[in-house]
Amino acid sequence: MPFNPIDDAQDFTRIINSGKTVLIDFHADWSGLCRSTSQQFSELSDTFVRIGVDFYRVNVDELEDVVMEADVRVVPTYMVFKDGKKVGHATGVDGLSLHKLMGSYMTGCEVVA
Repeated sequence: MPFNPIDDAQDFTRIINSGKTVLIDFHADWSGLCRSTSQQFSELSDTFVRIGVDFYRVNVDELEDVVMEADVRVVPTYMVFKDGKKVGHATGVDGLSLHKLMGSYMTGCEVVA
């Protein structure tokens, strides 16, 4: 599944306030962990896109203003937003943690992994 890019801070604000549930992958091309979790993120998107979750990617080296607004300190960081509110996030995770993160969306409970 291809991921939608976030182009700038205005795009980020529009996306998280769209009324849809969105999962954003904050990554860096130079990070081995980001590269190794990329396949897991792709598999997760294939599963959850069917229930209406949109998937986006932010390259932390290209959009520093978005990184600061989202308070990203580690890559990879994954955040789930619904109606402009962060409902879950995880950092430096494996596939199981990504599924738990999406479980936070399914149950409406905030999950920090």
